[in-house]
Amino acid sequence: MGSHGIKDRVAIIGMGCTRFAEHWDKGADELLLDAAGDAFEDAGVTKDDVDAFWLGTVQSGQSGMTLAKPLRITGKPVSRVENYCATGSEALRQAAYAVASGAYDVAMAIGVEKVKDSGYQGLNAFPIPGDGTRRPLTAAAMFSMVVPAYAKRYGVDESELKTVLATIASKNHANGARNPRAQFRREMTVERLRAMPPVA
Repeated sequence: MGSHGIKDRVAIIGMGCTRFAEHWDKGADELLLDAAGDAFEDAGVTKDDVDAFWLGTVQSGQSGMTLAKPLRITGKPVSRVENYCATGSEALRQAAYAVASGAYDVAMAIGVEKVKDSGYQGLNAFPIPGDGTRRPLTAAAMFSMVVPAYAKRYGVDESELKTVLATIASKNHANGARNPRAQFRREMTVERLRAMPPVA
């Protein structure tokens, strides 16, 4: 049976986030405290008003303790979720459906990554043992292989596909230029992006 959705059954009443940066002076705990504090203030609630928490992280913690410890959460559920690049969306989805189901009145979705604290220079590929079919590549490298495969499979000219991707990137840069907390804060034209060499 298909879902009828949760429109008008859940509201996002506040948000907070830190600036996307390396933050050499802060660890994951401080980033969580800063973002949560901004969200509580924006929503006009306190930590005690929240019934349950969903933490999205890939490399900065293995359990809900990653959030429970710095926020000093006791007696309330904290779930850690991970779903590759959709981790933040997954935390938000689970918190929203928990409220829509009636299980909780107020839920918080929050995420953190502090990859440079791991000792790696950037994103790393975990050496997880497997059956040999999983490539030991970073997410960016794996995604870069999707474009030519998509073009070949669906008969799309690679030049046309490059223009489509450059248009998406240009739109994202335009949004970032208006966001003081964004990683990249300059606009880029489609033509300039198309002229860049592919990098993964």
